[in-house]
Amino acid sequence: MHEGGWSVEWWGEGCPVFFDPRGGTHFEGRWKPAAIPDDAIEALERENRRRGAEPDWRTAAARWKRIEDVPDDVLFGALEAMG
Repeated sequence: MHEGGWSVEWWGEGCPVFFDPRGGTHFEGRWKPAAIPDDAIEALERENRRRGAEPDWRTAAARWKRIEDVPDDVLFGALEAMG
């Protein structure tokens, strides 16, 4: 989203409002927060395992040991997104 020049703000009672690269506002007024089940983490893990993935403590970790190992497109994209 941010790489394409879009941004989002939360207005009112948690309603997302999107801004396009030209400053246009996009909000249709019907948004409602997603229902999150009480067992959301367990449900996600079950679905991942059903699809053959075995998430563990390393799943969300970077696979690179040094900054030099990070591919340029990933590094530059992350730096640009941070501002």
